[in-house]
Amino acid sequence: SSKCSAMCASGDSLAGPLLVLTNYFQQKGQKNPFHFSLACMADDRDRNLNSGEVSFPFHMDSLYNTLCVQLNEPPSTLLLYLILHHNSRVAAYILSRTDIENLVLPLLRMLYLADESQQHHILMTLINILILTEDEQFNRAVHEIELKTVTWYKERMLGPISLGSLLILVLLRTIQLNMAKIRDKFLHNNCLAALANMSSSFRDLHPFAAQRLLGLFEALSKKHQRLLRKEHYSVKDVESGDDQ
Repeated sequence: SSKCSAMCASGDSLAGPLLVLTNYFQQKGQKNPFHFSLACMADDRDRNLNSGEVSFPFHMDSLYNTLCVQLNEPPSTLLLYLILHHNSRVAAYILSRTDIENLVLPLLRMLYLADESQQHHILMTLINILILTEDEQFNRAVHEIELKTVTWYKERMLGPISLGSLLILVLLRTIQLNMAKIRDKFLHNNCLAALANMSSSFRDLHPFAAQRLLGLFEALSKKHQRLLRKEHYSVKDVESGDDQ
């Protein structure tokens, strides 16, 4: 446990400087070597890699475990995004994990507990979730992982629930928060895109998740009808003015 604590502490302290080096290197005519290193690092246990394609070897298990513990912090959330987006080897490794709930649950907890003042952290967390849901294997796997309980979910006692149903519930709640307070179009689009990515793999949904999905459809349908009526009356007003 002391080794894990030291690893997590070092991960927390190094994520910020690493992100600065990766994103703010300014040398005209030169590629960012820190960005290249992040994009080309590979597992030190993989013996089939060409040394010219790899910036440096590292232990993927250690990185994964550290990220899982540190995802409540914005630097680690951004670091996860950079890895998922730019390093296909590490992304494939993360998506192949059989304990993917260790990565997803901290992301969902952050989304659930966040308020409108943490908008940037919410957006980065959602982008990570969106990237994960672009993988069909991930979308199937989350419905096969059963959680006995979710202590931080306060709307109701969920009891046994699949990770996929919990993911749906948290995304729907984030949509509601956005509609009521934040009103950010990009956030809205990311939530709906993640749900759309997952939709073809929905299976054995928790009754509460299914109820909330229908509730969202009903709310969006009513809003669409109001907009259509408003547009209709606006057109009639214009036509009446032309007649006069």
